[in-house]
Amino acid sequence: MNDPASSNHSEPQKNKTKLIIDYRIISLVLLIIIIAIVFIWKPWTTKSNNDRTVSVTGEASVTATPDEYVFTPSYTFKNTDKTIALANLTKKSNEITEKLKGLGVVDKDIKTNSSGYDYNYFYDDSAKQATYTLMYTIKVSKTELSQKIQDYITTTSPLGEVSPQASFSDAKRKELESQARDKATKEARAKADQSAKNLGFKVSNVKSVTDGAGFGNMYQPYPIALDSSVSNSMARDATNSLVVQPGENKLQYSVSVVYFIR
Repeated sequence: MNDPASSNHSEPQKNKTKLIIDYRIISLVLLIIIIAIVFIWKPWTTKSNNDRTVSVTGEASVTATPDEYVFTPSYTFKNTDKTIALANLTKKSNEITEKLKGLGVVDKDIKTNSSGYDYNYFYDDSAKQATYTLMYTIKVSKTELSQKIQDYITTTSPLGEVSPQASFSDAKRKELESQARDKATKEARAKADQSAKNLGFKVSNVKSVTDGAGFGNMYQPYPIALDSSVSNSMARDATNSLVVQPGENKLQYSVSVVYFIR
């Protein structure tokens, strides 16, 4: 028969041995994890790289034919009777808008704005007339249509410029920025490599990038085709309208890059 006392004595020994083995396994696993973390982080490398950097700027420019034309004609209406001045503005606005749509300009590309003030509060109190201003913003993407719009606007006795400003649409600008960014980043890397060769260091990883989204969707305004200084008889003659010639616009781009060096 087994001795009960002997059996009870051996049970704590087994538990103690099992506990020691479990601690060894846990310690081994933790050691492996710590080694892996240190290997991945490489703190010795990061510390060295953070001490030395080089900053370069890559620049590029691309040119392309504008694909968007923006007209901004304006008109003034004066009368001693505010109601009449405003009625004349409304009539002119309806007339111009209807004509623009007839030429092929869609609703979303026609914007109007108006404002008015009264001369009663100015030093020339004898004038006592109200002045209202009608302003248009017309945006189109076809050169042929922009020519038709310009020919028509010159017959409406506008104030200021009647020739369009040629620019890049949002889609075209993004396309050109992508091309310019590619050139600018390559130039930045070439500058860093050249400095490394001349100054005796090696270019490592990128620390930071500052993306300078170009110096704009650069407008190239046309000469003034006709303005308020021209007689109304000339304004009615569409043959005085200049030919729309878009030429090319330039989009400039820059990117600043900071590299770790060793």
